Amino acid sequence: MKTIFLFGIVSIVLCARGLAQETFPGGIVYGPKAAFKIDAPAGWVLDNSAGAEQGLPCVLYPKGSTWSDANAIMYAKIAGTDYEDVRKFVAMAIQQMEKVHGKPKEKVDSGKTGDGQPYFINEYPATKSYSQWERVAYIQLPKAVAYIVFSARDEASYRKNFPVLKLFA
Repeated sequence: MKTIFLFGIVSIVLCARGLAQETFPGGIVYGPKAAFKIDAPAGWVLDNSAGAEQGLPCVLYPKGSTWSDANAIMYAKIAGTDYEDVRKFVAMAIQQMEKVHGKPKEKVDSGKTGDGQPYFINEYPATKSYSQWERVAYIQLPKAVAYIVFSARDEASYRKNFPVLKLFA
């Protein structure tokens, strides 16, 4: 009886996890001065709870993995109220990242989002002191700055997955 009960609980948990991954094909990222809609790319999951303890209300990762074990992840946020201009926000972000990550490859891509907002993408390759491979899309919104961070644990995962970041633009 105990084995059947335990098997039943495991089955419910696994089914709920599978359903949760299908539950969020998209969402809205809210910030202090703006909000924007985001959709999970094909083969990815949008999760509004897995990154909450890290202050990340919108995280994405490939289906079949989790936020904690995925080789490639993304998260979306809106900058604080101090930043309404994307150039000022990026200057601050680069200054902070240079200490750990070195100088980025700036503006490896740019354009306009589907609703006409300008964006650009910077690349932050891994270094000896920071092993993550990253790309960040910075989007100028009216009176706010949105950003989507793509991060991979290794170069192979980075090369395989970074094109999904372009899908948001």
